[in-house]
Amino acid sequence: MSSLDDAIKDYFGQPKVIAELFNRFVLNEKLNPSNLSAVDITPIFNKLRDYGGKLTFEKFQSMYRNLFLMKTEKFYCVLLVETEISRVLPIKMRLFESGLYATQIETWSCLNNGGLSPCLTIVLYLSPEQCNLHGIASEYPADYCFYMIEPAKVTDDMIAELSEDLGGVLKFVKISNDSEEMREFLSSEVYARMGNSAKELVRCLGSNP
Repeated sequence: MSSLDDAIKDYFGQPKVIAELFNRFVLNEKLNPSNLSAVDITPIFNKLRDYGGKLTFEKFQSMYRNLFLMKTEKFYCVLLVETEISRVLPIKMRLFESGLYATQIETWSCLNNGGLSPCLTIVLYLSPEQCNLHGIASEYPADYCFYMIEPAKVTDDMIAELSEDLGGVLKFVKISNDSEEMREFLSSEVYARMGNSAKELVRCLGSNP
């Protein structure tokens, strides 16, 4: 069996999954997965390390271990998948985006291609609990926001509008405090029809309460 981090990377690293999340929860227009290309985040970690302080490259890798960065012709899509939420989340995401913009300027010749590309950020909270954003509100920079997806707040009607894979993952997270509901889900036709990477993620989530 995969580790939870490996299962998260295998499933959410797919362009079709990232496109579905942004289309359903952020964008009004359809984002075609074929127009998404993965971006190497190593230069961004190097840039963040160069900012100074005591954080190493390995520390940044650990902080953003379940972060996915993809690009269209017009903007960047950032997806961070978290199983726990800390007070520093807004600062953590603002820091990453600052590194992204700084890296664009230095390595991607953005000034010769129409300027900086904007960035849209989603944080997906893989927990059945609701995130107390009010408790970390004081950590938000005044001019910064990101999109938060919490399965606990996603209605069954919304889940029904998603693909069986993504809907199944969010449904399982939502009910993962109820062992009886989890057993019923794992024996359901919906679970049986899910793809292998989505099933593996559900199995890992079920074994990591």
